[in-house]
Amino acid sequence: MTRCFIRTARGDKAKQLTETIKVEGLEFARVDDIATDDLSEVLKGVYAIIHVASPLPGRTDVDDTLNSAIDGTNHILEAATKAGIEKLVITSSFGALFDASLVPGFHGLTFTYKDWGVVSREEARAKAEDPYYVYFASKILAEKAIWEYAEKHPELDIATVLPGFVFGPYADHFPLPKESQLGTNGFIHGLVSGAPLTPIPPFIADVRDVAKAHVLALGVNRKPLGEKRYIANGGNFTWRQAAAHLNKVRPEIKTAAIDAFADLPGPASKLDTTHTTQQLNFGTWIPTEKTIEDAADALVALKKTW
Repeated sequence: MTRCFIRTARGDKAKQLTETIKVEGLEFARVDDIATDDLSEVLKGVYAIIHVASPLPGRTDVDDTLNSAIDGTNHILEAATKAGIEKLVITSSFGALFDASLVPGFHGLTFTYKDWGVVSREEARAKAEDPYYVYFASKILAEKAIWEYAEKHPELDIATVLPGFVFGPYADHFPLPKESQLGTNGFIHGLVSGAPLTPIPPFIADVRDVAKAHVLALGVNRKPLGEKRYIANGGNFTWRQAAAHLNKVRPEIKTAAIDAFADLPGPASKLDTTHTTQQLNFGTWIPTEKTIEDAADALVALKKTW
């Protein structure tokens, strides 16, 4: 049995999921506030936790973003400890590997699971007008809090997964998102809609690989503290490369002209997944071209439903 917590302040989402998703062995439990709700009942009979919830950039103000990411994660850890649950896998981000400005993503560097960004709550509040800075600051601070808690509670067996920007198709059993609910696939929506996207660090993580990494991490035996940090990324692929590829394999999709996409502000850095591939016995990562193709196909189909 898999129990999914629905983090929502309203009942509509919980009602929609419980009424539309009929998958054997999957059930839903509503949690209004992941940072404060009593989780003792919903954790009964649970062997392991995969915690993936975090507000996306710009969805909440700076304090709500920080509190949800940091306090929410701490609350999950405390609830797991009280419930006697030892194994947890928690979604972090590539943004926890370096500065929240993402500037190091254009310095031609290679980042490994041993790298860390450094930021404070005060610095995040000072840049409240930059939702991406706040978001990545929250990921740094939340993961720092995870390992600080783990150090004090050696009975816990924790792994974190640090994906690049996550793209890909939608799960068959789940309701399709509205235009305001696209998350990082909003970039792909812009791409297939002809927008000349602003450059970002070109880290492409396929959502199916990210899910696979979480599940495989559950099966890894205990390691020294901090060893179970798993970068998930299929490779680098710029928006210019993505548009050129779609022009070749999906000519019916009208992207912006190739020369409309700006150059990266510096040489692209890389995310080293060697540690993940070896420890998780991961196998082959989905090629970036395949991720872009499948995400583009999904967004083209999705637009027709709006």
